[in-house]
Amino acid sequence: MPKKNQLADLRRLIALNPKDMRREAPRYIYEKPDIVLKLLFGLIYSEKLNHNKKENILTLMKYIMEKHFHPPLPDWLIQELNKMLKTDRLSGIDKAVILSAFEPEELIDRLDGFDEFIEEFTDYRESFEDFILDQLVSNRSRLYEIHKVIIEKSHPDALLGMIEDLVGAEEEELLSFFEILTYHDSPDVRHAALKAIELASTQQAIETLYSISRLNKRVGKLAEESYITLMHELPEPIRDEIPGLYDDTADTKVTLIDGNGAMSVYVGKRFARNSYMFASILLKLSEGIKDIVLLTNLTKEAFDDIRREYVSALKYFSVSQPFLIRLLNHFLKQSDKQGKEVPREFIILKNMLKWKGIEPLEYYYAQRYFEPLEYSPKDLKRFPLESWWLYSEDVFELLKPYKDCEPYEVPEDVYLEVSELYLDFAKNELVPISELCIDIIENSNYKNYTRLKRLLQTVREEIINEEYIPSESEFINFQTFRTVYYTLRNLSMGFESPEL
Repeated sequence: MPKKNQLADLRRLIALNPKDMRREAPRYIYEKPDIVLKLLFGLIYSEKLNHNKKENILTLMKYIMEKHFHPPLPDWLIQELNKMLKTDRLSGIDKAVILSAFEPEELIDRLDGFDEFIEEFTDYRESFEDFILDQLVSNRSRLYEIHKVIIEKSHPDALLGMIEDLVGAEEEELLSFFEILTYHDSPDVRHAALKAIELASTQQAIETLYSISRLNKRVGKLAEESYITLMHELPEPIRDEIPGLYDDTADTKVTLIDGNGAMSVYVGKRFARNSYMFASILLKLSEGIKDIVLLTNLTKEAFDDIRREYVSALKYFSVSQPFLIRLLNHFLKQSDKQGKEVPREFIILKNMLKWKGIEPLEYYYAQRYFEPLEYSPKDLKRFPLESWWLYSEDVFELLKPYKDCEPYEVPEDVYLEVSELYLDFAKNELVPISELCIDIIENSNYKNYTRLKRLLQTVREEIINEEYIPSESEFINFQTFRTVYYTLRNLSMGFESPEL
């Protein structure tokens, strides 16, 4: 058995994206906490740090220190913290993240330069308001870092003090900061932040309150009352003064929708020199927003590496942000139907890009004339159609008696039952999926996908017009066979249910 090397495994671990790192950490970490922490301190100075590696190192260090190191702190750890304070390889915020693992009382008498660090970090600006404004005006993507470092790490009482210091602020950047605080777990913080937005008494405050009323289930009703009150108090805005709907410098791409109703959204943007933002959103028609990955302050090299990893695996279509917002609103509507809360990372992304018009709204397909396409089974093997077979409990139950059979050995009456199930699935699920896919292609920069668009339009019409089984639709018959084939294959591998 090969000998384990904790340092080498830590290097592999911190090279993963943050989500994978958290999942794989138990497998990669096996030495005692003090050994692992010493190695992580060493990696700060020895590694060529990109955004991913640095974030992973800070996350691991903070977790280990909070879980395993309690007062009195060992001398070696104090020495490492002293060395860390003097390095220029970490920013002030990075150092604050590490120190936030401990109470100030634990450090103030033992850590050289702790008082000076705190003073430099907080007092060289005139006020907390100046600090937030300076951060967001110079680089809008720092909104996420402020969320991770200040909002997530601060006690609710400290956040209430911050809000009190900022009450009366009218700047759009500060209103976006308040909006994120309305999603805090503390009711006191949520309500104080909402009140601070209302007290701004500006047109931007109305728009922020409206956004909260549509997206925030916890304080939505209160936000609605507030924006209606402000609308009556403030003069109607001049049309030319209303900001645009989107930031046209961001790169936005989407995939088509697979048979599970899932699609992926990619957003990339350069905020400052060598400072990039990457976002990947997984959407699902049955759930709405299923997952979101948000990475900020990436170097150009790190951004290109991450984009290549995510985007190369799927076919993405470039779309305009107004169209993307229509799609996102549709999936927000699905989240709303399920009673799911909107992820905070999505709100941060919305505010980073200054998106307007984000709210739960059903997407409506506009029927138009098209020339039907004569297609072949080969056409139906293209994505997304090749994924549009039925993966359901009912089909599994029907085919369990034939799990050791080939598809051609399944009786015709069973095929007819599967076909009826598939037709119901197609009418209820695939018609809206095909409509969204048609509009994605039509609103993208890929004009050479006319044949795929016509194929989707043709399949949609066949599904809508088909009433009886056995079907006359080649698509229905082809997908019925594929449903039988793939379900039998799953059963033969020991899967007794689509949930396993």
